[in-house]
Parts: sequence; C-alpha cells; structure tokens
Amino acid sequence: MAAAARTMIHAPPPCLLLLLLLAAAAAATVADAAPACETAHCSRGHCVEQPGIFGLDTFRCDCDAGWSNVFKLIPSSPCTVPNCTFDSACFNLSLFTIPKGIPITDPCVAINCGPGQCVKDEGLNYHCACEPGFVNMLNLTGLPCIKNCAFGMDCSAMGLSPPGSPPPPSSSSSPATPGSVSAEGLLKLLVLLSLAMAHIL
Repeated sequence: MAAAARTMIHAPPPCLLLLLLLAAAAAATVADAAPACETAHCSRGHCVEQPGIFGLDTFRCDCDAGWSNVFKLIPSSPCTVPNCTFDSACFNLSLFTIPKGIPITDPCVAINCGPGQCVKDEGLNYHCACEPGFVNMLNLTGLPCIKNCAFGMDCSAMGLSPPGSPPPPSSSSSPATPGSVSAEGLLKLLVLLSLAMAHIL
C-alpha cells in the first residue's frame, strides 16, 4: 500500500496548465519560418523579437503606457490588463465554465451567457439575452451578461467604460451578425477576460 501511495501522480494545478498552454502557443507562433512578430498579437503593446531556444526566434510584448501583460512571468502574453480601477465583484466568475458539449450545429452548447439565456440565431450565430439588471459585456450581444458596474471612471481615458444600455438596432440594410465580435470588441473582451484571470490568479 505504501509503495502505491508513493507512485501516485498529482495533477498540476489549472493555472500551471494555462501557463503551459500559453507558452506552447507562443512557441507554436514562432515554429514556422516567419519572423515571430509577424504573427504575434500584443494587443495594447508592440512586439519585440528576441532569440529563443534551439535557434528559434521568439518575442516579448512591450506594453503601451497604462497597460500590462496578462501574465507578468510570460513576456509574450498580450497587453490586455488596463492599469485602472474595476470592480471585480461585478464579474460573475462562474461565467467561465466548461462548455456543455462541442458546438457542431448549435453554438449555445458551448456558450455561457451568465445571468442570461443563449439564443441561437441563423447558422452558427447566437446572442445572449440578459436577465433584468444585467447587460451584455461591452454592449455586444455575443458576450455574456454582467452587472452594470464593472469599470471605474478612470478607465474611460483608456477607451473602457461601464457597459450601458444596449444600443438601438441599426437601420442599415446589412445589420451586424449578432454573435460576431469586431476587432475593437475582441480587445475589450480580452481585457475583461484578463481582468477576470488576474482576479483568479
């Protein structure tokens, strides 16, 4: 019995697995022949190439003023954490749960809208319909529902502001796809996820 106890393997903590995944992603980015910064995504920062192990070039993200890396110990992590106040109590950290399945035909299988309901739209599109008292993150209907109190006033100088009421429907002939996210919206989503991860770690 004692020998069996000594040979047990303990699973690494989830945060270590996440760090290893990010390191592997950074290594995969530079594995091809292209310069590392050609495919790097530093968000609110700029890429600086540097020599890596085994002759492969790697990179680091030097953050713009007012921004910092998601993971301080991984210099290639994107600069998506703003140096401003936010109310982490407004983030429903239970939003980040394991998907209920693989979204082959129904995207709502893998979407958690938090205090809201995922509604399947045409094709693989969806939107999150929020319960009263909650709004979609960043006013994007494809993002989860949160309380309307996440960002402090000092964040507005960085282009981040508290979510407000949903925007009125567009009268243009080609409305945006409800489940799609623009590049600016994706940056804001990365900021929110980074803040949530920083709060967890």
